[in-house]
Amino acid sequence: MTDLVLVLRDGLFLKDGREWATADAGRAHSLAWPMPSTLLGALVTARGRAKEGAGQSLGRDEWLALAAATNLGPTIALRRPFALSWAAAHRVWPVPADSLFLADEKGKPARVLRLDPQPPLLATLGRDDDVALEALWRRRVPDRAKPAKAPVWWAEEAFINWLADPPTDRPCEGVWRGLDLPRHVQSHVGINPKTLAAREEILFAHDVVETIDDEHHEWALGCRVTPAEETVTHVTLGGDRRLTWAERPAMDLFAFPPALAAAFDEASPKGLRLTAVTPAAFKGGWLPDGLAAAGDGSYRGRLPGLAAEFILRAAFVPRPAQVSAWDMARARPKPTTRLVSPGAVYHFVRKDGEPFSGEAAKSFWLAPLGERTREGFGYFVPGVWEPTESST
Repeated sequence: MTDLVLVLRDGLFLKDGREWATADAGRAHSLAWPMPSTLLGALVTARGRAKEGAGQSLGRDEWLALAAATNLGPTIALRRPFALSWAAAHRVWPVPADSLFLADEKGKPARVLRLDPQPPLLATLGRDDDVALEALWRRRVPDRAKPAKAPVWWAEEAFINWLADPPTDRPCEGVWRGLDLPRHVQSHVGINPKTLAAREEILFAHDVVETIDDEHHEWALGCRVTPAEETVTHVTLGGDRRLTWAERPAMDLFAFPPALAAAFDEASPKGLRLTAVTPAAFKGGWLPDGLAAAGDGSYRGRLPGLAAEFILRAAFVPRPAQVSAWDMARARPKPTTRLVSPGAVYHFVRKDGEPFSGEAAKSFWLAPLGERTREGFGYFVPGVWEPTESST
């Protein structure tokens, strides 16, 4: 097992699934961040090139065997000022879906609320036979202010506080403003050497996600790879094969934060929030594997980490992420899949009513749930949740 930091030196172009011939003719759009499968493919390619550089010839079967032998664990975004060594304090996380940003009179984010689920008061227009879905608790907004656009990322301080603290109304300032990466449009033009005019088939543009932000901090990707790999020094990632440097961090970038363990031990909460920090692949779409509708009208089952039976009380799940890719070894497209987006939040209680301790929370830190976890999908972190007396 090796921990790597991929330092993004040349921005990112990660084309989404839309065709080139859209309303923005000739322009491609980029994802905000690499999918785990994209990162895994880049690492496999880097490992294969290193072997070929050492004199070993790789055919189709050797490339497929190399891909099957390479496992990607959890991945995290990192952000630091220049000239500092990478540390856990530089971690950056997707903003959870149980947050709501509210706007001021000018439409700018002024406050951020944590949405606490409550039992349903009215039925929805869903299927009559889906009793368990109707029984899920729902978020209620105790404020009439208009919602504001949420940021994509929170830094370590804000994210860990969000996981550890009870629901409160926070001013959207300081670390709570969140983080985004700037973009620019890069144009490509091909010239016909005979006519010296532009070739229309090579006249296009695409987004580039910059990895040096407006505060002059650099961003990187932290990843855990198995087996241990010491030969990879650089990786080409995404469209245009943009260059990233591979560094070995001096510290454990995936360590469980002591402040979160202390929060669980102090609060002894009867509930647990699990927040997706990478896209997740579940057989039931939005529903985590291991859970099923029970006769009492609830979703329940077992999750990795504890032997107890869990009851799903609420699920705050954004729109699914659509993932399409190309199989380089077999020269054919991979099936398009729908994944649970990062930031999705699931609220659980134990069937026996026992509280969650700091030790139990540690077992859920960067825990893999669902399918394709060897490709880096489906990693979750725990948060404190105390069901209110009015919602028991």
